[in-house]
Amino acid sequence: MGRALPNQIRILVLVAALVLVPGCQEKEQLEKEAPALAHADLRVDRIAIGGVVSHVAAVGDSAESRKNWSSVIGDHLAREKFGKLPILSYGEMGAILGSDDQAAMLDQFKEDGGCDDDVLSGLGTMLEGKARFIVFGNIQSDEVYRAEKESEVVDEKGVTTSKTKTMTTSRTTAVRLRFYDLKDRKLVWDHLAVGQLATSRDHDMSDFIPHDPKEGFLGGLITSVANSVIKPDPDFPPAPTFEASLANAFDNVGAYLKPSKKK
Repeated sequence: MGRALPNQIRILVLVAALVLVPGCQEKEQLEKEAPALAHADLRVDRIAIGGVVSHVAAVGDSAESRKNWSSVIGDHLAREKFGKLPILSYGEMGAILGSDDQAAMLDQFKEDGGCDDDVLSGLGTMLEGKARFIVFGNIQSDEVYRAEKESEVVDEKGVTTSKTKTMTTSRTTAVRLRFYDLKDRKLVWDHLAVGQLATSRDHDMSDFIPHDPKEGFLGGLITSVANSVIKPDPDFPPAPTFEASLANAFDNVGAYLKPSKKK
């Protein structure tokens, strides 16, 4: 973690972040990728939170972390901005299944990479009348990138009057979500959600000791070294938290599932 982010990737991440514009675009995409979800009334055909696991060693995968991540996705899908969907929470799932069976179910999901017919059949029976859909998440990557750029202001004589260095630290977290229809016992949406956040900090890097236009190479070098000592390269800002980046990914999913306004 901590490598420079290539320009092409930075552009793709920015585009991905801007694609989710409020409107019907997400619904149209959901219609193509998951018509069962797009046509369902999610206020009635509720979504149950099966749970979230991690395959990223640095993030870990403890029982407490699973509980926190699973609570986050439930809380975010139930937010007012996404229609306050009546989610069957991870905690409610634990009360129905029992904590041991819930943990075993997540372990099996992580190992198998999905839910088989037997698991879906059992869940369908236990959740009948409570939820039609269930979602599981698998955190697949979490990367921190650092990038810097410099800008300067030049007067009409071509003399640099100020220099600014912008230091940016960004975080990108990818979680693969699988939505299952417990009525039809099948996978209905396999979606990669990406959360991306960045923090930037500007630093004045203007020369403290001005360069003499008539100075030679050695004089210019000495002046530059002196300025770098007086104003050393600044530190990068801290990275956005993993939790915030993960929540951003879940918000993107909420934009897809938000119920359409009744005409």
